[in-house]
Amino acid sequence: MALIKTRRGSEWHVETTGTGETVVLIHGFGASGCWWQAQKDFLGAGYQVVTPDLPGHGQSSWTPSTLAQTAMDLGDILNSLGVVQVNLVASSLGGLVALELCCLMPENIKCLSLVGSLPKFARGDHYPAGLDIDKIHILSRQFDGNYLSVLEIFFRSLFSMKERQSDRYKSVKDLYRTQPLPGREALKSFLDILEKADLRDRLTSINCPVQFITGTEDYICPRAIMDWLSARMPRARFDFIDGCGHLPFLVEAKEYNRLLGDFLVR
Repeated sequence: MALIKTRRGSEWHVETTGTGETVVLIHGFGASGCWWQAQKDFLGAGYQVVTPDLPGHGQSSWTPSTLAQTAMDLGDILNSLGVVQVNLVASSLGGLVALELCCLMPENIKCLSLVGSLPKFARGDHYPAGLDIDKIHILSRQFDGNYLSVLEIFFRSLFSMKERQSDRYKSVKDLYRTQPLPGREALKSFLDILEKADLRDRLTSINCPVQFITGTEDYICPRAIMDWLSARMPRARFDFIDGCGHLPFLVEAKEYNRLLGDFLVR
């Protein structure tokens, strides 16, 4: 584990394990690198696994950051680690960072695997997916109060009823409650990114292999939007995990790892 300072002065907590080709695991909103533990265990025998905490999350300090700056900071970190070729794996909001990084350093990206992630997270006309903008605003205002209890309610909403009734969900809740919690300002800033970011125009410029893994009960990434993406990215791979919500890599880690591993060794 290490704290790595980027060129603009932000300081990220980064864990690096294993040897071989590099896989970077980018977590999502309100999460941290420790959420990827099952994937680190799975990949560690054959890959160098780099797991950063995004700004203000996990053990990374908060430095105000746009989406583009976050991607540039991550590029700095990879350069400081001597990484030339990288396989990107990203969850939810982390997928926006990964898409930006694909455009920033396209020659360095071997492949991109996204789970519960979209190029645009705010619902709009002719875009049948993502989060209602009014609800994003409400959530942001709620974070001005007891934001930790609000965050826990939001976290619970990301899982399907089937998942919440499973034995595995208890350990997922324990993981959530023992992780370093994100800061208020980081949450509000990343909510603003979730509302405003629209990277749909990036899709046609991605030349590396792309995979989307989605839970069939993910209300943020419904089947309609995955069909929309499939029509625009005919060479991309689309995998679905039955009965899962937004974070299938936590509850159905074995199946998620199987799909990810198959994609990485394609």
